[in-house]
Amino acid sequence: MIYLYLSITILGWGVGQTLLKIGFARSTPISSYLIGGILGLAVWLPYILVNKPVLTGIGLYLPLCLAISLAYLTFYYSLNAGELSIASAILGTYPMYTVLFAVFVMGEKLSWLQWCGLATITAGIGLLSYLSHPSPAAGTGSKEARDARIWLFLSVISAVLIGVADAMCKVVIDRTNVSAFSLYLNTVQICAGLLLKLLFEGREFSFETLKSRYSLAGILLLNIGGLTFTIALSMGQASIIVPLSSTYLALVTVLSWLFLKEKMGPMKAASISMVIAGIMML
Repeated sequence: MIYLYLSITILGWGVGQTLLKIGFARSTPISSYLIGGILGLAVWLPYILVNKPVLTGIGLYLPLCLAISLAYLTFYYSLNAGELSIASAILGTYPMYTVLFAVFVMGEKLSWLQWCGLATITAGIGLLSYLSHPSPAAGTGSKEARDARIWLFLSVISAVLIGVADAMCKVVIDRTNVSAFSLYLNTVQICAGLLLKLLFEGREFSFETLKSRYSLAGILLLNIGGLTFTIALSMGQASIIVPLSSTYLALVTVLSWLFLKEKMGPMKAASISMVIAGIMML
């Protein structure tokens, strides 16, 4: 049964990210962030009804969940800015930053295999950075190179924020429960999404950008994948579940090549494989 949940997770995250990338032609990162909160609450509601939430420390945990939610907002901007295969690979390195947070803040020790994983991920990201910089062209090379650097920087920062946010999630869940955490997180995400749309869209505020069927389907699949991942994690060891779930990156790479027509040379495939292998070592 655990492998069935993992299969759903891999399909949900892989196909979901691809559909979300396609949906950005009509939607926006803020709109997708708002949709994520709404659909996340809908997906988690049956679980919340069955497992009563422990609603304690609202004054502390709601602001903490808001910080976590805003860290996840950067995920949508990273996917929107550049190539899906590269962005997804870099964003998928967030467990590395969770591990580093645990080492330097919580004093945990790493095995030699985990250190090898960190080195492999770093090398893979470095190669992806090199491959994603466009060759200088007449009159445009400088701007394209600058945009590529900004996008890669945003993706790495997003991965760092998501990695730290996941560590913060663990704190909230340990002091409440999964139902309370999901209720807190999705509620503040919906409120923050509405506020951000008002602030940044102003008089042009419209729900039209919420109607992209690709974005809706993509975010729904991402949330379903998150739910089945949580269930699988509760049934098995994190050291096995997390690495196996990271294989969704390979699916994203194939789908971005098939449906988004992204170029996939041997070096790019090798660098993405290095990132996936490094994640599996953590």
